[in-house]
Amino acid sequence: RVLSCGLKDFCAHGAEAAAGTAGDKRVPKIASVVGILGHLASRHAGSIKQELLRMFHESLGSAREHHKATVPFLLQLALMSPALLAAVSPELVDSLKPPVLNQLHQHFSALPRDELDGVVGVVVHLLCHTSAGALRTLRFLLATAAP
Repeated sequence: RVLSCGLKDFCAHGAEAAAGTAGDKRVPKIASVVGILGHLASRHAGSIKQELLRMFHESLGSAREHHKATVPFLLQLALMSPALLAAVSPELVDSLKPPVLNQLHQHFSALPRDELDGVVGVVVHLLCHTSAGALRTLRFLLATAAP
């Protein structure tokens, strides 16, 4: 429910909420989502990880508007919570098989160049700041770039 409400708010306010440009009352909603998930993680880490991964995969196969915002929403959560990033990154890397990579490409190919550059910048930032599964991630990047 927390993730669903956070995604709904993110869809309604998009990049403004993430960047904090819509006024101070927008930023606390996503910050609240991160805080609640952080609190719940002590007892429900597996469920949270499973739901984050489910949201990611479900969003790739759908053209529905809230599904288009799911990956940017999850990236924003990862930026705000290193714990969520660490919990999900190893399993996420394992799931990035060619069909999923093709879905990601299709998902983001329609974005304007500046937005796509922003997403790539966030992904690179997250890659540089994750230590959980770093070797696995590096191997994945090398294998994907030069199979």
